[in-house]
Amino acid sequence: MAKAATANGFDQKEVNRILNKIDGFNADLLSERGAYMQQCRNIRESITVVYDEAKALGIPKKELRTLVKIRDNEAKNQKLYDELEADQQQTLQMLAACELVKDLPLWKAAAANPEAPRPSVQ
Repeated sequence: MAKAATANGFDQKEVNRILNKIDGFNADLLSERGAYMQQCRNIRESITVVYDEAKALGIPKKELRTLVKIRDNEAKNQKLYDELEADQQQTLQMLAACELVKDLPLWKAAAANPEAPRPSVQ
């Protein structure tokens, strides 16, 4: 630690140097964030154009957006399921059976997988 004969025990030049470095990194971070946000804005605009194209073809925009959200959610649910260990998947399947969710796409897929662990009868 840099010490000098100051009232608080820290070298003011070193503290200022460190603060200037941090300020520089924060400025870089803001710049990168701005570039990222612009890139995201461009992608969102492209998606809007595709939705408008679908609408021009007679595809209802609201229903299409809903379908896209459903597909995204199913992919997220599948990822959550895949992250579980085999015994955790088995327990989740038993819990799901109690909640009557067997008609959801994730559970249909799990039921169709012959290698999936099955509850044991005791």
